[in-house]
Amino acid sequence: MKFGDYIKKGIEIAQLKKDAIQLVAGDKEAFGPALGILAIGGVCAAIGSFSLLGIILMPIAHVVSMFIAVAIMHFVATTFMGAKGGQFSGLFAPLACAAVVTWVGIIPVVQLVLLPLASLWLLVVAVVTVETVYQLDRTKAIITVAILAGIVLILWIILGLAVG
Repeated sequence: MKFGDYIKKGIEIAQLKKDAIQLVAGDKEAFGPALGILAIGGVCAAIGSFSLLGIILMPIAHVVSMFIAVAIMHFVATTFMGAKGGQFSGLFAPLACAAVVTWVGIIPVVQLVLLPLASLWLLVVAVVTVETVYQLDRTKAIITVAILAGIVLILWIILGLAVG
């Protein structure tokens, strides 16, 4: 597939199409384009917030945060939820491709509403992707993503308290 095809598959994944999730999860070539989609999302967020330095930092932040989020979900799914099959890259690639929805961050001002909504929608996409990739029932997939969300929330609270 070409890069544009991965963007199309990312949109399909964001529409919760399980066949697109399975296709990208099993595609050994998807990892690179998935990283590209994440990096473009970071650039879009930087442009939308008029941050010159962010054009360098935001793509890195998007990629690193996705790696950490997927690592947590992979660990929870395989260690505690009895996941069958599924590999880190099989979870990472579809979720990173679905992050095409974060490209709305390029729109100044509107990004303040659309980017948080896109991020929340990615939690729903994560549930369906975890369910599909790891062959888990919906409840276990929700718990897996909820644990990630809980960790992120706790870290935001700690950061908020530290910054004051």
